[in-house]
Amino acid sequence: MTQLAADKQFLQAIVDNNNHIPDDIDYFLFLKALLQNFASTDPQLRDNLTYSVLAHAIIDQDSQQKLTTSQVEDLLLTCIDEDHLFYHIGEARTDTVFMRSFSLLIIAAILFADAKTPRLSEQVTRQAQTALLHYAKEEKDWRGYIKGKCWAHAAAHLSDALDECAQNRYMATPDREAVMRAIRDLARLPEPLCYEEDDRLAFTAYRIITNQLVEEAFLAEWIESFFVQREQDVVANEQNLVSWVCASNAENVLRSLYFRLLWSNKAAHLLESISNVLRRLDSIPAEWFQSEQ
Repeated sequence: MTQLAADKQFLQAIVDNNNHIPDDIDYFLFLKALLQNFASTDPQLRDNLTYSVLAHAIIDQDSQQKLTTSQVEDLLLTCIDEDHLFYHIGEARTDTVFMRSFSLLIIAAILFADAKTPRLSEQVTRQAQTALLHYAKEEKDWRGYIKGKCWAHAAAHLSDALDECAQNRYMATPDREAVMRAIRDLARLPEPLCYEEDDRLAFTAYRIITNQLVEEAFLAEWIESFFVQREQDVVANEQNLVSWVCASNAENVLRSLYFRLLWSNKAAHLLESISNVLRRLDSIPAEWFQSEQ
C-alpha cells in the first residue's frame, strides 16, 4: 500500500478520473498511506497529487460514505500526532516543515467536511483544537514559498485549520477567543509574511467577528493588542529589526481585516478602532504629512 500511495503515475490516473480511488483498494488504508507523501520535497507528489486525492476523498459527499466515523476520527488523530503535525517540531528551514504544514490542510478538510455532515465527537474535535493551538506556539518555520520545492505556507494552512475549528459546533466563546489570540500572535511573527498569509489570517478573524462569536469587549482589547512598537536604532543594533518585521506583519493583517469589513459593510463599528491602531503602526512619521500641507 505504501508503494502504491507514492506512485505518481497511479495517483495522476486517480486525479484524471475525478479523484476516484479504484474500488478494489482498501480506501481507509490508502488514505493513511498517502499522508507519508507530505514529507516529500516533490511539489507535484505532495501538492498536486496527494493533497488533491486526500482532500476530495474527505470532502466529497459520495466519498465520505466510504469512511466510517471511527475511521475519520482515526485519520484526524493521525494528522495531529508526533509523526505529522508535530513532526520534528521546532526545526527551522528544514524540509520537515512540509509534513507539518500539509497535515494542517487535511485537518482543515476534515473539520470542513464535519461542518457539512457532522460525525466527529466533541472529544476528538477538542483534541484537534488543542493540538492546533499548541502547534501555533511551537512552529519555528514560517516560510511561505521555497524555491524548487514550492509551498510550505504553514501560517496560511494553520489559519485555514483555525478557521474551521472556530466555526465548529462544539466550540464556545472561550475557544473562539483562543483562536483569535492565536491569529493575533501569528500576525506578529518575526518572520516576514509575504505570500498573502495576511489575507488568510484576516479572513479567519473576519468570520469570527461577522458571525458574532466573541464579545465586543474582547474585540476591543484584541484590536489594540496588534500594536507593536518599532525599535528605531536598527543601525546600532540589528536585533531591533525584528520589531519592524513584527509591526509590518501586524499592520498587513489588520489592514486586510479593515478592508474586508469595509467592503462587506459588516461590523462597521470596529473600523475606527482598527484605523486608530493602523495609524499608530504606520512607519511613516505623522510630521511628514504635516510638511506637505
